[in-house]
Amino acid sequence: MKRILIIFVLLLAGCAAYSPMPPGEMTILTKMEAPGLSKQEIFDKSEIWMERHLFSRGKIIREADMGTGVIVANGYINYPAEGKLEAIHRIQYTITFDMKVKVADSAVTVAFSDLLLDIPRNYLVYGRWWPLQEYSGGYSEPIEDRADFDAAKRGLLEVAEKLGGCLKLNRCE
Repeated sequence: MKRILIIFVLLLAGCAAYSPMPPGEMTILTKMEAPGLSKQEIFDKSEIWMERHLFSRGKIIREADMGTGVIVANGYINYPAEGKLEAIHRIQYTITFDMKVKVADSAVTVAFSDLLLDIPRNYLVYGRWWPLQEYSGGYSEPIEDRADFDAAKRGLLEVAEKLGGCLKLNRCE
């Protein structure tokens, strides 16, 4: 009887170990200053920068309203892998996101949401003890794992920093 109880407890512990990140924590938010620029200048430069520097499978700018000072865009970045194991396994993935820019006088708030991990149709995995395995994917799934979220945050904060550099240095090429 004790063995059955122990096995049952171990099974429950294994099932309860994984808990996805709550959706409320899945937004990446950053604020930047753009001293000396008016709301109109920040809006125009942000819109131009997004059109030139974001990649998307469809239309990049989904909504741009100067009245409210909001620009909503779609984009994707390559998975920002770090380290040997993460780089080997996830390097072929991309991360799709929505980017919302809220413009105010001399300031910008950038929010990234709706993060999806895009698994390519065919991808290769190099194992530690076996040479190569090929998998079939071709789908997107919401990011729920903390490691994937941290990687997405690394990459998306870089995107926001590049937008901030455009606004601060007045170079949006």
